[in-house]
Amino acid sequence: MRKLTVLLPMALFVVFVSAAFSQSLADLAKKEKERRAGIKNDRVITEEEAAKYRSEPVKPATIPDQSSAEADSTDKKNDAESAAASGKPESDEPTDFQGRPESFWRKTMVEARQKVKDLETEANVLQLKRNQLQNDFYAADSGFHQQDIQRDIQKTIYEQDMNKENLKKAKDELQDLIKEARSSGALPGWIEGR
Repeated sequence: MRKLTVLLPMALFVVFVSAAFSQSLADLAKKEKERRAGIKNDRVITEEEAAKYRSEPVKPATIPDQSSAEADSTDKKNDAESAAASGKPESDEPTDFQGRPESFWRKTMVEARQKVKDLETEANVLQLKRNQLQNDFYAADSGFHQQDIQRDIQKTIYEQDMNKENLKKAKDELQDLIKEARSSGALPGWIEGR
């Protein structure tokens, strides 16, 4: 009777953890698919393109009329979004020494930090998957089933190794990006995480 009272809560815990794990793994796969789709549209600004921004002078801001200010409020939001995406400054947006605007640095830093965060989450999920597979391995009643589970464990270990390499690269890229921003004259508020 005592064994039953001890084993029942443990069995329920294993069931709930495995259900939560499968849901989080599906969510992670969906986020990874969206992230990879977004990467295809990103591009790196080369020195030649940066030179174009250096040669263009920043236009002084003008004060619009009251009647046109309301109509232009939606246009300004669209302009700010397009400026952040293209790397071109708005007329009154501050820029660094290379002419890259504040919105460029904020967007770039958010994306770099999100990449690190996603890889850290993936590392946690892979560790949970490995733990679950190891529990399943010892609970398996046949050697053939244990071989299948062992194969999955080896695959998960490989995925963990790849994740560690990618996480290290992402952290190094984030640090390099911070150094580049500081050397190009970006203000600290532009590169700090919120």
